[in-house]
Amino acid sequence: MSRRERPIPILLEWFNVTYRSVFVGLAVVAGLALAGAGYWYYEHRYRPRREAQASIASAGERYAEAQAHEGNTQLRELIERAGVALESARASFAGGQYPEAQEHALRSESLSQRVLDMAAEERGERTTQVRIFRVEGDVRVKRAGEFAWVPAERNLLLRAGDQIKTSASASAQLLYFDGTVTTVQPGSLVEIRELYEHPVTRVRRVRERLNWGEVLASTQQGNVRGSYHEVGTEQAAARTERESEFRVAYDRETRRAAFDVFGGMVEVASDSERQVLEGGERVEADASGRLQAKELLPDVPRLIAPPDQRVFVFERSEQARIRLTWERVPGAVRYRLMIADRFLFSEPLYDAQREDTEVVIEGIAPGEYYWKVAAVNDAAIEGRFSETRQFRVTNQRIRDAADRTPPALEITEVVQSGPMLIVNGRTEPGAQVWVDNERVEVADDGTFYTVVRLRKEGLNELVFVAQDAAGNQTTRRHRAYVETY
Repeated sequence: MSRRERPIPILLEWFNVTYRSVFVGLAVVAGLALAGAGYWYYEHRYRPRREAQASIASAGERYAEAQAHEGNTQLRELIERAGVALESARASFAGGQYPEAQEHALRSESLSQRVLDMAAEERGERTTQVRIFRVEGDVRVKRAGEFAWVPAERNLLLRAGDQIKTSASASAQLLYFDGTVTTVQPGSLVEIRELYEHPVTRVRRVRERLNWGEVLASTQQGNVRGSYHEVGTEQAAARTERESEFRVAYDRETRRAAFDVFGGMVEVASDSERQVLEGGERVEADASGRLQAKELLPDVPRLIAPPDQRVFVFERSEQARIRLTWERVPGAVRYRLMIADRFLFSEPLYDAQREDTEVVIEGIAPGEYYWKVAAVNDAAIEGRFSETRQFRVTNQRIRDAADRTPPALEITEVVQSGPMLIVNGRTEPGAQVWVDNERVEVADDGTFYTVVRLRKEGLNELVFVAQDAAGNQTTRRHRAYVETY
């Protein structure tokens, strides 16, 4: 007897539908379709049109300023190129080609800005060479030829001859047109000695003078052969043409200077001698300018816990207990641990040397904190600090995972200086922000600012991403143009 397969049961259910329900359903579908069409139009037509229109307006203003220098034969060609690019932008806009219009406008504005920079250089007034982009505490500036010290502000433009002074609990970061970022440590005085770029060969020379205190310089590869960045003291100077990171410290009482190279290659020279240092090496110069024998720097400690951006939740501050740990470095006898609630550690909450490789913090108040560690060897030589990690202490529970609302993300200001962008923005408090996959520090109130190096000549598109604690994301894009000269 053959076996028959059991049939699969199929259940049919019937229900009544009124004409009114049909009409309501069709209305909902139509509404969704219209909303989708509106969103598509905004994303693909209206927003690109608005952005292109704003770029053309900005380029037109800059071009009008550049036209004032048409009598200068050396600048006439650049002005003509800026005008051609602006007309191309307007023509593309009229034809509905908004992305192309924005690209032409950005190119025009870049050329016009170059005209203004070169004209200012001829007058000895280069104003876009160096900018203060981060200030913590009492930082003062004295302009060349003036006697008064005035408070420093973020995005303040500086010229050759200007001086920057930090108090014992203050720090500042300077962004140079050659891509160098100089961090002026607490209790320091720095003078900008030279800012130069040859109009034809494009050779760039930057010289800083450290009168006392300490600076940390992070330089970029020279754009052409012969370009360099130099940090000098009374007796000796450190100069590099490569992508390097180095520290210069000068004691005005003993008149001794120390040069520590963390990466790249740096030449240290006095009037009588010179030495070439590579990453992990240091040299001191005495009061007469004599360079001592090279010494090795201790290795950099690797931080273990907590992971970066860790959030600790405690109902009461007295319950807070956080353990910081790092790896032991061969040859290190002590470790300098710094904890601060400021990114530049200008006024640290804790700054001391310890023999162990961990510390337990108790009773810490809610807020954002930063920490880093450097190794110290038996010769009392301090090496490079580790990466800076951040952790947050709060007495509020992390947002519900059911949250589906993307965080706000607003780019409030973008200032371009050659291939560098200074970006200011705002997001939801507690959210994290990335620019082209590089994490950005976000303050408690959701504000952030950072420096971005554009990756290529021509048109660059930056992608900004904000993510809240529930995993929701918001993405913004910004275009910038780097002119090829």
